[in-house]
Amino acid sequence: MSLNSPATGEAAFLPADGFPRPSKLRAWTATVAVIGATVVTFLDKALVGLIATPVQKEFGLTATEFGTISSASYLLLVAACLVVGLLSDRLSPRVVLLVCGVLWAVGQIPAFLAVTGFMLVASRLVVGAAEGPVVPLSHTIAYSWFPNDRRGLPASLITSGAAVAKVALLPVLTVVVVAFGWRSGFLAVGILALAWVVVWFFAGRMGPYTTDAPSASTVDNAPSASWLRVLLSPTFLVAGLVYFAQNALASVIYTWLPSYFEHGLGFSATASGLLYTVPSAMAIIALVVAGTVTDRLLRRGVSSRKVRGIGGGITVAVAGVLLTLLPWTTAALPAILLLVFGYGTSVVVNTVTLPVVAEIAPARRRAGTLAVLAAIGSAAGIVSPLVTGVILDATDTPQGGYTTAFLLFGGFVAVSGLLFAAIADPEREKLRTKVA
Repeated sequence: MSLNSPATGEAAFLPADGFPRPSKLRAWTATVAVIGATVVTFLDKALVGLIATPVQKEFGLTATEFGTISSASYLLLVAACLVVGLLSDRLSPRVVLLVCGVLWAVGQIPAFLAVTGFMLVASRLVVGAAEGPVVPLSHTIAYSWFPNDRRGLPASLITSGAAVAKVALLPVLTVVVVAFGWRSGFLAVGILALAWVVVWFFAGRMGPYTTDAPSASTVDNAPSASWLRVLLSPTFLVAGLVYFAQNALASVIYTWLPSYFEHGLGFSATASGLLYTVPSAMAIIALVVAGTVTDRLLRRGVSSRKVRGIGGGITVAVAGVLLTLLPWTTAALPAILLLVFGYGTSVVVNTVTLPVVAEIAPARRRAGTLAVLAAIGSAAGIVSPLVTGVILDATDTPQGGYTTAFLLFGGFVAVSGLLFAAIADPEREKLRTKVA
């Protein structure tokens, strides 16, 4: 069977819309496989935060210098996203993701053998480049198995891979790092990456929704003009803004949250690693609820503007506001609750922005457009860990530095969420691209 051919076999579950009818089994097998990709890559990102304290002590690094190492993984990540976007019409998503998986494993070797900070930077550059295409390709592959009004749940489950990595696997990784040293964490992630490569080789396939509906106007397949129109549309621009803001916050969480629990709130290293998983448990709940509710509302005829635009934007804005309250919270329990509900709810941005961008882009441009969005989000990871490191070095108390960073990035999320709610309108953009 061709990599891009529709699956056949079991009873159909998709509506009659002119597409071949894939089976539930094949659709969800492919989706679970791409969820596995996000589990591996986000466990790798979480590991950087987990080892912050021992690495700083061993190599004598300041917070700014360690923030630079974390930011290094995002430098080539952005470039990789853009390359995949430009070549999306010529590359097989399945093959590209397979190659990336191999590089995730190989890229851990310099970190495992690291005797200098430079070796850590080299490792983060290689792994970061390989992780770049994961988000756009995972969503492109999953969306190829589902129509627009069924993409919210797959989108939420793919994003929840990051939370699953923290809740289910990070405690195990914490024990490994504490027992065998921080280098062992990179070895463990490398082995997990190789296991995923084997699974993806056998399970990775594209579904039938790789093109626009057979009955759709051929103008949807207009080349670069409609692609540029999508990228410059108000909906895409505001989606890029809120996606950038939440990814900036997420990068701070990945890099500095365990250190905040340890040095800001006074928990032990082991307890900090375990607490690191709590906001992610909330994220899983928020993502599944958001994905299920948005899909149901869309199938009932509620517009994407109301469901994904207004509803999603307001939800993200409220999450950002909760985080801005941290500077005025000194007790551990209220601070943890604000982080749990603030950050945990902010990840809903993935359930609305990624499907919205996929909705307004012509199908042949979907992978490229999602890759540009992913590059925008990844660019936030270059800046925010470094900015947070500078804030920490310039602040008298650790707790004051961490909460100042949460105030800054939480406020950014809140403002961008409100702008997304006010401006995002997928139905309007689809009409514009059709007449481009």
